[in-house]
Amino acid sequence: MSPTEAIPLLIVVLLMLSVGGGDVQEMSVTFQGATDLDSLADVHVVAGGTTTVPADATVDGDIYVIGGSAAIEGTVDGDVTLLNGNLSVDDAATVTGSLQTYSGSAAVSSDASVGRVSQFEAPTPSSSPAQRAGGFLLQFLVLGAFGWWLVDRHPLVIENVGAAITDHALVSAVVGSLGATTLLVLFVYMAFTLVLLPLAIVGLFAEFLTILYGQAVFGYLIGTRLPIESDGVATLAGIGTLLLALELFGFVPFLGGLAQLAIAVVGFGAVVNTYFGLQRFEPITIPGGA
Repeated sequence: MSPTEAIPLLIVVLLMLSVGGGDVQEMSVTFQGATDLDSLADVHVVAGGTTTVPADATVDGDIYVIGGSAAIEGTVDGDVTLLNGNLSVDDAATVTGSLQTYSGSAAVSSDASVGRVSQFEAPTPSSSPAQRAGGFLLQFLVLGAFGWWLVDRHPLVIENVGAAITDHALVSAVVGSLGATTLLVLFVYMAFTLVLLPLAIVGLFAEFLTILYGQAVFGYLIGTRLPIESDGVATLAGIGTLLLALELFGFVPFLGGLAQLAIAVVGFGAVVNTYFGLQRFEPITIPGGA
């Protein structure tokens, strides 16, 4: 699952936790790889990869699945909520609370012990090619309009961010990975305080927009290498090429997710390093000794 898909669903999870009024002290999130849960810190969010509750394990807390796959083989002393992705509950599994399904694919054994099962009937976002095409078109229109506006009205801004990506990709990647992760953790913990919940949601939304900003600049850079004279049209073509490549990357296990994550963190870091394009980024150099 790409960051542009995970962050909006994570905002939904935070809203659900706040509305529920539970006392959440710790929260963990997995984005990729294989993870076995033998203990749980209040809430665990599955955003990618495969998370398993082993058959001999009992975990206390709630599990939210917003991407990837979750397999319940043991006992979950809490609720399990499926917002997207895949969920399986085996024959000998136990869920003491409620199992709620809003979207995604759920396979719950009839022999499993579940406190209460509820299902919201809604089409799975990826179930229809037409729906996927519609989502792709919407993202293209939003990013394309933003990219066109930047190139037409503020060309120096997008050039500054683009230069940070092409000339200082490693620095941008380091800043982007550290900055995006730190802000994500900060906003998640802020959400557990009712007073700071609106600020946390605004912060997550701003982080989401910054990632989209970086993607638009990547599209601009691709467009500059296309044989198109108009900068606006070239940016549109570049953004379309980027989004199509990201869609294709998504079908490649593990490597596809890494490619999407790399584009997100490098773009995020470049935007931050240039103060959203307002200034050219030049790394600090330490003068050599005599």
